Amino acid sequence: MGSNYTETSFNHHDVELMHDCYAFYAKVRSSGCPLGHSDQLGGFYFPTTYAGVKQVFSDFRNFTSTQGTGLPPQAVALVPVDYDPPKHTKFRRVLNRFFTVDAAEQDRPRVQAIVDGLIDQFIARGSAELAMDFTRPILSQTMLPILGVPIEDQAKIAETLLWMVHYRLVDHEGWLERNGQIAGYLIGLAARRRTSPPVDDLLQCLIDEEFDGRRLTDEEAFHVLLLTLFGSLDTTHSAISGALFHLARHPQDKQRLLSGEVPWATAIEEFLRFTSPIQFLKRTAVNPVDIDGGHLEPGDAVGALNGAGNHDPERFPEPGRCLIDRDARDHLAFGSGAHVCIGRHFARVMIDVALKSMLRRAPDFTVPEDFVPEYGASEARGLQSLPIVFTPQPAQAQQRSSTAAA
Repeated sequence: MGSNYTETSFNHHDVELMHDCYAFYAKVRSSGCPLGHSDQLGGFYFPTTYAGVKQVFSDFRNFTSTQGTGLPPQAVALVPVDYDPPKHTKFRRVLNRFFTVDAAEQDRPRVQAIVDGLIDQFIARGSAELAMDFTRPILSQTMLPILGVPIEDQAKIAETLLWMVHYRLVDHEGWLERNGQIAGYLIGLAARRRTSPPVDDLLQCLIDEEFDGRRLTDEEAFHVLLLTLFGSLDTTHSAISGALFHLARHPQDKQRLLSGEVPWATAIEEFLRFTSPIQFLKRTAVNPVDIDGGHLEPGDAVGALNGAGNHDPERFPEPGRCLIDRDARDHLAFGSGAHVCIGRHFARVMIDVALKSMLRRAPDFTVPEDFVPEYGASEARGLQSLPIVFTPQPAQAQQRSSTAAA
């Protein structure tokens, strides 16, 4: 597993290594110099302490995003994450209204309806494969309408984007082909929307609003939409499925949440810290800079490892344990600084609704004892599948029908 790797062979796209990545991070962190260096993917440095990772995220003057945030580089620019302030700030200022705390909370009833509808599809069966039946569909059904993707296209877009997240190195030609398909679809969608009645969604904002003093082209709107799709369709699934896996294996924590002993808001921050859905975001050193006991020169590629920072025992004692009453509000699951995840408020609402609904409607759900978790490997890390069994219950629609008939 990952603990057998040396720092020079670290590659966040390696499935075997990322299965046990926290043991690997701990090995590097305790080696005498917690700033690792890998020879893979063209060579890059990676801090492994909380302080080091946060320094990379927070100091855009020394660690720029303008050279790309993926490694190897993405084939297309991702806007605005590939910008630094002040240009990045100008884009965020326009986009923020779709992603505020209030906007996320106002959307809670719609998220709840989506979650209840998905649970209705398997609740009477007494079993489910939560990744495909629940956690991934929540994301696509919640976020794609906000982006302006018509309902009839949502399943195909979600499937294509999921493949692109995890198979960029496995099948580069296939990735380029799918990227071309997505680009053609979204650019065409933007062009059609320019002559259609306006709708209050993100795509309409990208068409109508001025960014940095001008309106975007259809291709530029695609770059913003693609980033939002990458950021929303897989990462929150990873947090929800990881939290449900923990609760299935720790029924006492279910009871502590259901009884109110532990506040949901506290537990959710710990779930985010523990699962760390985003594991790697690239920056490039702009100036000579010291970090994690090492030294970087301009042009050095740096991997900010969210998961390494979140599992640093100096900041979070016993990091390998998911302690749901831990104060983990300073975790780095959403990054930090100017580029902190714009969708974090929506993510928290979706996690909250999904977990509460599962515990309310299938409180005795468990994972089979012989289940062996498998994790995807890329900039994101999450469970590939999560089978559960539970006592069958009637669907809510059936309950409403029975009540009306009585």
